[in-house]
Amino acid sequence: MGRDRLGSARIRHVAIPRGRRAAIATLVVLYTAAWVLASLVFKIRPTDLDLYFWPSAETVVGGHPLLIYSAYGHDVSPNANGPLGLVPLIPAVALANALGWAGNIGARSALAGAVVSLFIMLLGWQVVRLVGLGRGVVERRLATACTVLLAPALWIGVIDYGHIEQPIELCFVLLGAAWALRGRSAAAGVAVGAAVLTRTIAAFALIPLAVVPLARRSVGRSAATITACVVTVAAGVAPLLFADGPAVTHSLLTYRGTLPIGGGSFWLVARHTGWAGVAQYGDVAIAAVVATVLTAITLRRHVTVAFTPAGLFGLLTVTSACFPMVAKTVFDYYLVEPYIFGVVWWLARPGSALNWRILVPVLLTADALLSKVSESLSTDWLIAEGIMSSVLIAAVVAMVFADLWRSPQHGVASVSDG
Repeated sequence: MGRDRLGSARIRHVAIPRGRRAAIATLVVLYTAAWVLASLVFKIRPTDLDLYFWPSAETVVGGHPLLIYSAYGHDVSPNANGPLGLVPLIPAVALANALGWAGNIGARSALAGAVVSLFIMLLGWQVVRLVGLGRGVVERRLATACTVLLAPALWIGVIDYGHIEQPIELCFVLLGAAWALRGRSAAAGVAVGAAVLTRTIAAFALIPLAVVPLARRSVGRSAATITACVVTVAAGVAPLLFADGPAVTHSLLTYRGTLPIGGGSFWLVARHTGWAGVAQYGDVAIAAVVATVLTAITLRRHVTVAFTPAGLFGLLTVTSACFPMVAKTVFDYYLVEPYIFGVVWWLARPGSALNWRILVPVLLTADALLSKVSESLSTDWLIAEGIMSSVLIAAVVAMVFADLWRSPQHGVASVSDG
């Protein structure tokens, strides 16, 4: 086992025995089948997949790839995510059309579930690799992968809300983080740019990846990351802007300000006060400022903390959690990003995984389930649920931030950490 120039352990490639390959192939088939079956059984109402993503993919299949946002015009809730997340859906749409299944929400959900299961398995593999990068070796690889494969927030987000783009976005972010750990700043920026083109909120991942080099007084690396990200996003969006600028601008930029305060957030207490406008128009900006400040404070104290998988993913957990912590409306799937990053932060360090850090993914899962249960509660409980949700996310941010603050050798593989 060697080490890269950032001090992280490299994993030696070992040939996989034929019997193990067969077992892995069987698990892949069973996992994909589980997604197909779950999508058929639990898909009981139209979701964002049916309302936004499938019609956009139909537009592409129909021969108009630059008009994927035009169908929504200036609807209050358009397809608000980037175009890249639609790419894996396009073959599913074409197949559904060929088989005559396009009008059946269960059938198209099953096809989408089959496709997205492949990206979730890729995401699980990436998490195992990153955990191994920090620990040096992963004794329980399947158990580690299952923290992703069986994550309730992820299943709820895809089946119950139809956000098939999230696993794809997270694959890009994890790729960018892995490249950042190896000092490949421009490549990391391209990966995050691709993530933003998949799901716009992935822009929060750029905060630590851009600020970390600045903390080491490497303005060039920070500029390379930011520039590569901006150029990637611009290259992906520019053709769409030229084809239908107003619809694209409304969908990706301006529509959010038209939305009122919703559920799942502490902002419900300010719904009928003068602070409502702050939440309606400034929640994302506030979250970005808080995320940037916490990142800067952490790096000011321990600049080396972000040069290990556990440290970098601790920063990513904090920054990604700032959005649902401050957002004016919070849905279950908003917790998927901090959950995945929190898993890597928890596991990517030597020593037993049975330590207090497990509370972070547990609390995020509990919050996702709380949000799911709240759907059946009366409106009298919505404010209490919103406050509780915000408190849980704030607790996650506080725990991870405190851990980063106190640990100058955070997640270094040669340091024992129980």
